[in-house]
Amino acid sequence: MLSQPRKLNISKGVFMFTTKILLIGTFFLLSAPSLLMAENLPKTDEVLAQVGDNRLTSARLDMMIDLMPPQLQVMLRSNDQMRKELINRWVDINLIAQEAVATRIDQEPLVRLKIDEMKNRVLVEALINQRLGTQPPVAKEEVASYYENHSSEFEQGEQVQAQHILIRLAADAGAADKEKARKTIGMLQDKLKNGESFATLAEQFSEDPGSKNKGGNLGYFSRGQMVKEFEDAAFATEPGKTSPPVQTTFGWHLIHVLDRKAPQKLPLAQVSKEIEARLKAEHNEKALKKLLDELKGKYPVTVK
Repeated sequence: MLSQPRKLNISKGVFMFTTKILLIGTFFLLSAPSLLMAENLPKTDEVLAQVGDNRLTSARLDMMIDLMPPQLQVMLRSNDQMRKELINRWVDINLIAQEAVATRIDQEPLVRLKIDEMKNRVLVEALINQRLGTQPPVAKEEVASYYENHSSEFEQGEQVQAQHILIRLAADAGAADKEKARKTIGMLQDKLKNGESFATLAEQFSEDPGSKNKGGNLGYFSRGQMVKEFEDAAFATEPGKTSPPVQTTFGWHLIHVLDRKAPQKLPLAQVSKEIEARLKAEHNEKALKKLLDELKGKYPVTVK
């Protein structure tokens, strides 16, 4: 029997994620101590919490929330209890971080290296977003040209849409289990011959949890996506017909083909977003290479 899924502790999961974000922010701030000083904060900004000289202001809290996923941002901005919990987590993290600084853990070589690496990642991300974020959008003409010049990439082979009923049979099944599976498949064939619905029988008898609640519907698939025995039977069956029993490593199947699509070239409208994403990635890669070439001319680089 399949076990029931556990209920998720949403609050715990949310704040575990938040803690990770705050830890990164704390390490970054500790690597730039001047940012922690009170005189660097707006005089009119409300202080929500303070640990030593480090203050959490409403503006800083808003910036921290801005770094989080949109759904979490909405939750934190609409739920006072969650905001309080976030502030409490900030206090906890800063207490631990300040003790680490007081005991000079931040000066240990490995810790120093990790802090520097985190700082560099933040700076690299910020600069790349600033420089590459202003790239012009990919032109429709460029998308159309790519589509025409790479037409083979968008050719789709023959596809079938099929339902199936699976009666599982282990590879090491004994004679009794094999006979039971054979009789079950035979019984289902008889029911289908008597006009019973394939979808209804799939919901009642199929042992494929991924498709049984959809009437056994597997959607469209191409050659190479299914095990060979299943694929051969599906592509050999005409739409509206049901295959003879097919044995695979999963067990016994009955396959009912619903539809068949001939090979085709996918229309531009269907793949334009994918092409645009590819071209944008290429543009960004070229822009990054250009930026690196410029920086190599600006700063001395030595590699041994």
